[in-house]
Amino acid sequence: MKTKDSLEAVVPCPDCRPQEGLKKLFERAAIPPRYFDRGFEEYSWHNKLQERAQLRAIEYVNAFPDVPRGLLFSGPCGVGKTHLSVAILKTLIQEKNVHARFVDEAELLRRLQYSYGPNSPETEREVMLPLSEVPLLVWDDLGTGRPTEWVRETIRTVINHRYTYNKQTILSTNWPLKPQKSRLPKSRVATEPVQNTLVERIGKRLFSRIMEMCEIIEIDGPDARTEIHKAGLDFEEKTRGSQLIAPKDLLSCPKCQAKKIDQLDSSRPRQSGEDQFIEISCRCKNCSEQFLARFFPKTVQVNYPENP
Repeated sequence: MKTKDSLEAVVPCPDCRPQEGLKKLFERAAIPPRYFDRGFEEYSWHNKLQERAQLRAIEYVNAFPDVPRGLLFSGPCGVGKTHLSVAILKTLIQEKNVHARFVDEAELLRRLQYSYGPNSPETEREVMLPLSEVPLLVWDDLGTGRPTEWVRETIRTVINHRYTYNKQTILSTNWPLKPQKSRLPKSRVATEPVQNTLVERIGKRLFSRIMEMCEIIEIDGPDARTEIHKAGLDFEEKTRGSQLIAPKDLLSCPKCQAKKIDQLDSSRPRQSGEDQFIEISCRCKNCSEQFLARFFPKTVQVNYPENP
């Protein structure tokens, strides 16, 4: 029979507990896989508006939680609004253990509609409550849903609660905040549909509250998504002088699968059958592994030859 002094106790590892805590915070944040590797280091800006937006996002993170308002990123598709929003969320989780959550408006509305069905695994309350209560909410693509009264009331339910209880909210929208002047000839203006504004999508009352809740960060620039597909067309020009052109989100470390990669050097265009490629010397920021990657701009693909 063991005495009290001879009993063994199980003690949690002090090094593992913080990592487990971070893992749970990231799981609850519900960041979509496509955006999980988007951080401030991976953001590429092409003009002063994008540069200022990145700097303001970093300032927000550094000051959190002593920030008076959230942020509203406004601009066209592909300029980095979601990227910066996720970078804020990820950094605050990693550096300040903030409880945060990401939600895409279109996905939220789909989940809510499904929650009313008899076979739904979650109720409306279970969908909505975490969005209202979480200390930091990233709401992506505000105004995407059709501007029906049900959609507006759904958005108001969450935003009004966060407004009333001073909870930090990061929003992004493709819809302009003010009416856009038409660039068409006067003879065609009357026949063209008028572009909606954000206030027309979500209503004046909610728009007014968001203007009080958030600082406006306007972003403009080239659509990064279409630039990936242009790589094949501009291959000769972009690789002249050994410039590095492989899109960052296509590269990953063959050893640890991380996507934070430094492109160190590149070759001039080479030929593989009918396809041209550029060979890039890379280093993984996660495990420091150095490796070669071949980027084929015509098919927008990357493969990894045998590395020494």
